[in-house]
Amino acid sequence: MTKFNNLSEEELIEILNKGNLTEEEFGELLEAMKAKGLKGTIMAVDNPDSEEAIAAKEYIDYHKKSPKTYPEISEKEIEWAKAILFDKKASLEDKKKALIILAHIGKPDIFRVLEKYEKNPDQELKIWINMAIQECQSFLESDIAGKPIMKIGRVTKVGRNDPCPCGSREKYKRCHGA
Repeated sequence: MTKFNNLSEEELIEILNKGNLTEEEFGELLEAMKAKGLKGTIMAVDNPDSEEAIAAKEYIDYHKKSPKTYPEISEKEIEWAKAILFDKKASLEDKKKALIILAHIGKPDIFRVLEKYEKNPDQELKIWINMAIQECQSFLESDIAGKPIMKIGRVTKVGRNDPCPCGSREKYKRCHGA
């Protein structure tokens, strides 16, 4: 029993968002979140002022605009989201909404759609697509395991000569940094 066990989901998320937790408190908070059935990816940021961290924060904050009941998203809305990602005339705002929707559908076909978009994303959404893929993967793994899975990711500045975070084994400058 920890000090976090009797808190609501909203209270747990609020504590997480505030940060400033010891390693022990962070572990206890994660366990309490799993016990409530929460699943997904938690992102840690090395430099909160970096371009990557700002985009990651925007991605996370965008969740507040999204429906609370992701399993109830209609097939029509899922199909819209899949199509909008590849529509060259679609607004960035629509693509952001689509990424958030798809990130919470833990299904293999959705994961493949996100991977396909990752190969040629809009420049402004490179960090968004990476985070959406990580989040979708967490939901997919949770569904397969039959229990909530929480992952911890890290947002760091990628150097031009570093390996690309997409896993291609190419240098960042020749892959997604072009």
